[in-house]
Amino acid sequence: MRKIWRYFINFWKGIWAVIKSMGNWRGVLSLLIVWLVVSGAGLVVLGFIFQNNWLKGIGLTIYAFWLGPFTPLIPLIIALAMVVQRFVFLDRNVSYKNVKEKFQIAFSKKEDKEINEDEKEEEIVNENKDNNE
Repeated sequence: MRKIWRYFINFWKGIWAVIKSMGNWRGVLSLLIVWLVVSGAGLVVLGFIFQNNWLKGIGLTIYAFWLGPFTPLIPLIIALAMVVQRFVFLDRNVSYKNVKEKFQIAFSKKEDKEINEDEKEEEIVNENKDNNE
């Protein structure tokens, strides 16, 4: 269970590092556009602007689908936002290599530190057992 929790935390740290690397105006705009289009929130906004209940209903239905368990909304939005940033806004800072590097940093450093901490905890427990005997 601890391993799964570490993987989950490291995954979100990698996602956060990728989002921070998209920190210029092109990245923020592409992230906003893709989120509005994919999540259904854009249809809800348009429904309120045009006072169209059909658009609101469709937008909320799409949004309700994405709120379900095991739906990959955030990774999908980030991936599509990076494609938009790279090819629509012509930002050369975005590449597969950079994203891969961010995830390697998020996973390698944390896991190494936590493994070392786990080994130290085990050594301390073993020393305490030896001292008690």
